[in-house]
Amino acid sequence: MKKRKQSKKIDSTKILRLVISLGVMVIIYFLFFHGPRSVVQYIKQTSYKKSLQKDIQSLEQEKKSLEKEASRLKNDLDYIEKIAREKYNMKKKDEKVYKIIKEK
Repeated sequence: MKKRKQSKKIDSTKILRLVISLGVMVIIYFLFFHGPRSVVQYIKQTSYKKSLQKDIQSLEQEKKSLEKEASRLKNDLDYIEKIAREKYNMKKKDEKVYKIIKEK
């Protein structure tokens, strides 16, 4: 009879350990892989943050370039003339413009 009680006691402790272990595993699973504070969400947000930082950096460079361009267009008459001639095909009153067409 003692052996049966001990075996039942051992079985019940094994079952209790198994249940506790399973419970801990389930809790860990939900903490790491589900919800707004999960590891998966953290990794996604970190990569999204990096891409946004790259976008910000490129936009800041573009902004500086455009500010420089605007400053030149406001103050540099030679640059304004160059843009007018190249981009808009403008000419002075006494000039003749020749376009060279390259044949293939």
